[in-house]
Amino acid sequence: AAIRPAVTFSPNYKKIFTTESITMSCDGGSTIGGGPNYIWSKDNSPVHNGKSYTIQSAVRSDSGSYRCQTRPGEISYPARLDISDGYVILQTPLYVYEGDQINITCHHRHGYSGGQTRFYKDTRVIRDWTDTAEYYIENVDGTTAGTYRCEKEISWLYIYGDAASVSVGGKSRISYIRTSLPVARCCEDRQTDICFYIYR
Repeated sequence: AAIRPAVTFSPNYKKIFTTESITMSCDGGSTIGGGPNYIWSKDNSPVHNGKSYTIQSAVRSDSGSYRCQTRPGEISYPARLDISDGYVILQTPLYVYEGDQINITCHHRHGYSGGQTRFYKDTRVIRDWTDTAEYYIENVDGTTAGTYRCEKEISWLYIYGDAASVSVGGKSRISYIRTSLPVARCCEDRQTDICFYIYR
């Protein structure tokens, strides 16, 4: 039986600056009885073959929706990557689940001096000006979802900002599959359809 793969990012951010690098991996897309080949597409056009795909020095045109496909197998849901040529970006994880611990990072471009940072959620200030460029959430739940924004001093003269939306998924769907072993329980993630096998 084919299992839908999922795209993961390293570093685990949906947005990076131009000239920065990122590696995308095709996870969870194994097929019982044989190893898969991997095909990558961006905005439905093929770009790469292999389990991982690295962009060494990103440019604006690298922005898009990425999918990986196992052959034979299924295709992942799209994973959106955005490339910015600005001064400040708000970086959030690609996937956020209930119970996670996450950092939301107000990241400034290399070569510039970053000063104090302020964070908002849905227009409300959640942390006023401090020297900390990360906002830590210890235990994600449904109330974590929303639109976050940061403002950051750059070179002590200017203030730049960026916003990002955070959605929260859960791991709850469990099914059983037939294998050569007596029982295999498949815990399948609702947001990514990654299937985690527990053999018994």
